[in-house]
Parts: sequence; C-alpha cells; structure tokens
Amino acid sequence: MIVRNLETIDFRTLSIFVTSCRLLSLTKCALELNLPKSTVSKAITKLEQHFEAKLLERTTRKLVITEAGQMVLERAASLVEEFHSIGHDVQEMEQQIQGRLRISAPPALDAYMAEHIFLPFLKQWPKVQIALEASNDFVDLFSHGFDMAIRVGQIVDDRLIAKKLGYTTRVLAASPEYLAEAEFGVPETPEDLTKHNCLRYQYVSEIGPWTLISHDNTVNVSITSNFSSTTVEAILKGALKGLGIANLPVQNMTQELESGTLVRVLPQWHTVPMPIYLVYRPGANRPRRVQAMIDHIMSLRSQFEFGPRHGLCCGEA
Repeated sequence: MIVRNLETIDFRTLSIFVTSCRLLSLTKCALELNLPKSTVSKAITKLEQHFEAKLLERTTRKLVITEAGQMVLERAASLVEEFHSIGHDVQEMEQQIQGRLRISAPPALDAYMAEHIFLPFLKQWPKVQIALEASNDFVDLFSHGFDMAIRVGQIVDDRLIAKKLGYTTRVLAASPEYLAEAEFGVPETPEDLTKHNCLRYQYVSEIGPWTLISHDNTVNVSITSNFSSTTVEAILKGALKGLGIANLPVQNMTQELESGTLVRVLPQWHTVPMPIYLVYRPGANRPRRVQAMIDHIMSLRSQFEFGPRHGLCCGEA
C-alpha cells in the first residue's frame, strides 16, 4: 500500500471515518455528526484514495471494515481521541485564570505597574505568569504577540480597543547640592533654565524644547543638555548625583521629592499632561486571564492620576 498526499488528510475526514467505523453505518454517522450523507461518503472515498486501499466494504445492511481499514482505524481513532482531549484541555485552561500574559509598558510606568497593579493581581491569581516588557516604542500587539499594552499619548491604531486610565505629567527637579552650587542660582522663571544643565529624558524621539505650562501660560524653553537617555532610571540617577535639572514623570520621583533628595524646580510649572491608555486587541473570546487583567486594571484606574491634580505636580509638596 503506497501512501500519498497525507498532508491533505484533515481532522474532519479522520473523524468521519472513525465514527462510520464505530456505527458501521454512513447514514448513522451523518446523523450523529449533523452532516449530509454525501459528505460522509465523499470523506470515506477521499481517505481510500489517499491510502489506495479499500477501507470499508459497503453492503445493503451495514459497513464491513477491511483489514486495511482496521489498521487505519486503530491509528486514526487514537489521533481523533487525542485531538478531542487537546480541545477539552484547552477549553478547561481557558476557563481558568492561568497562563502567560505578555504586556508592554513604557519605562516610565513599568516599575509602578509592577508594584501597584501586577503584584496584587498575582497574589489573587498565582497561576498567571506576567511577562512585562518595558519599551517606549508603540509595539504592534498583533504581530508581536502582546496581550495588551499601557500607552502614553494619543492612540493612532484604530484596530485596538483603548481605555483611558488617567494622565501623567512631568515636573522639574534637582538635587539640593546642584542648586546650592549652581552659578546662576535657583531658576525663578522658565527662561532661567537656559542657564542650567538640563537632563533630557527622551521619550520616543523627543529632542525639541521643553514645553511648560502654568495655569493659562505656556512657554517653550530651548535647553542645554550634556546628558540624555531613554530610561527614567538614568536621568533620575543623574539628578541625584547633582548633574543637572531633570524633567521626569512625577510618579518616578515621588519618593525622592518626599525624602528631600530631590527638590522641585519652578514648582508652579509642569509639562502638558499626557493621557495613559490601556490598549488590547478586540475579540469576544479572549482568554479569561486576559479579561481578568483588563478588569483588574480598569478597577484601579484611579491610581493612574498623575496629572495637575496630583499634589507633587502643582507645587504643593
């Protein structure tokens, strides 16, 4: 018996064959699988053509399984059973909150998300594994296999579902030592920043002037910088070491501002608040772990308010 074109034998064909053998009737097989009898007959013929052997003898009363058919049945039945078992296991897994979640978040929010959002979730659902990837890039959730992402700024991909969580803004801060030793003293106006060394946090491709607002006033300040980085940690370390004035998201300097290792510069000024979004792919049949995380994040969206109403943002610290 020469076997040809096995790659074209699909699961449905094998399932029809196994069911026909179990019931010894094409008619009963068609009824059980809710298929036309002609479809069942064509499937058996297709399988016989592939194996170039008679698998079932059709009589007026019932089917008779040939020797070749018995050999195929033994192996096909185990394949069909295993496939059904896989389907059952997958459905059972999807009904439980477990498995891997792949999430993208900007570096300015990854540590905050880990502490305040993800760790409480993992305590509630310990069978979930979270893979958090920090990036300023707007990664494509479809092609890169992410379950969801936290984004700062406007969402331009209309394929995604976007839920607004809150706002983040940046404030100016420096170490007390830097300000005490600064040649031109503590800045009193945004224009005074031009006399200081400013540490540039480059979110995405940001290289222009700093735009600052205070109530209804907006100014653009061209700064001088001898150090820039795409990571919050590097800029924060530079500010703590007295390298210059940092312009960072308020949530990344809360502890330093409260402890006094950094102090606000121009406390009545801050950057334009940027919206924070949770984005994820559409679809009604998403895994329960994904939906559970979406619900969890949305229930905590009040923790994403880092805008002008945040005390440390408005010179109240």
